Amino acid sequence: MKAWEWAVWLALCIAPFAVAAAALGSLPDTIAMHVGIDGTIDRYGSKYDLLPIAGLLALPNLALALVSWKAEALFARGLVHGIDSPRNLRTLFLVLGMIETVIYVGIVLSFGRGALSG
Repeated sequence: MKAWEWAVWLALCIAPFAVAAAALGSLPDTIAMHVGIDGTIDRYGSKYDLLPIAGLLALPNLALALVSWKAEALFARGLVHGIDSPRNLRTLFLVLGMIETVIYVGIVLSFGRGALSG
C-alpha cells in the first residue's frame, strides 16, 4: 500500500473518535441512546457513552485497513472473486470505510435530538 492510503486509513480509524469528541461540547449531558421500533426513546445515557461506541465503530475501518494491506496475498491465494486486481480491491475497501465513517457521523449528529430538557 502507498503512503497516502495509509494516511487515509489512519484518518478513517481516527474519525469516529474525532467526531465523538467534537460532538461532546454541543451535546447535553443526557442524550437518547436508543429509539424503539415505534419511534419512542427507550434508553437515555451520558454523552460520554459516545466514546466507547466510537471505539466499536472504528474497528471495521481497522479491519478493512488490515485486509487492504494484504490484498496482494488474498489474490495470490485465490480468495478474491469478482474483482480483477488488488488495486481495485483496495479501492473497494477504501470506499466501504468511507461509507461506514459517513454513517457514523450521521449517527453522532442525531444523538442530541432526543435530549432530556432540564
